[in-house]
Amino acid sequence: MNLFNRILLGTVITFGSIYSAQHLKVEYERTDLHDTKLSSVSQEFQDKVNANRKIPQKFILYYADGNAFYKSIPKASFSHNAGETRKDEKTVLHKKEIYKDDELKVYYHKKDKGFYGYYNFPNIKEEFYGYKESKFSQIDYKEETIQIDNYPCKLVEVSFEHMPATIYKIWYTEDIPIVAGPNGFNVFPGLVLRVECDTFVLTAVKISNDGKLSDIEKINPKLKIYKNEELDAKMKDVMERVGKTSTEEIKL
Repeated sequence: MNLFNRILLGTVITFGSIYSAQHLKVEYERTDLHDTKLSSVSQEFQDKVNANRKIPQKFILYYADGNAFYKSIPKASFSHNAGETRKDEKTVLHKKEIYKDDELKVYYHKKDKGFYGYYNFPNIKEEFYGYKESKFSQIDYKEETIQIDNYPCKLVEVSFEHMPATIYKIWYTEDIPIVAGPNGFNVFPGLVLRVECDTFVLTAVKISNDGKLSDIEKINPKLKIYKNEELDAKMKDVMERVGKTSTEEIKL
């Protein structure tokens, strides 16, 4: 191997080492494309929810040495009084509709194929982690390219096994050659900077080396982890017990 090739090889190895070891911080914004329809709520509350959804939501991805942590920045909670009924002579039931944007937390370990999500349901005292592997029914790499924050991005279209009709457009950049991205979109040959589907668009708005190792939150070893099909069964049970509204009892 001549001197030029040795220098070139050394440069490539060094470049790759910098990216594998650096502490990245990627800030995203998600825009919902349609209004949501809620059941068993007042029109006033639904209008408030849809107005709130029009405000882009912020997410942050932290990455260091193959491990990553992805979280949302919750929007402000609000409530709406939706009327009252008298239970008896001493008790009036006030129906309060509550909007609470819980923080999304997703963990990636470099030795695992999948990712861990944090679940917390205070009203039924349930707190646990769920582990899932991204199972795609379709992965189709395309020729299209776009620029996001000055990074050239390639396109891959995917769909999940559990909802094959929904196509996600994933834009990733090989200029940052790390396997990382939002939610389950972390299996492509470059950092994912944009996700598009028929209901939302999620786009990176700032990429920096401002992340710190301490930003990558650790999983609480005291909480149980449900994996794959076990997680599906657990979530079905939990959702059957979680109410969409709360009722406040006031004794007169």
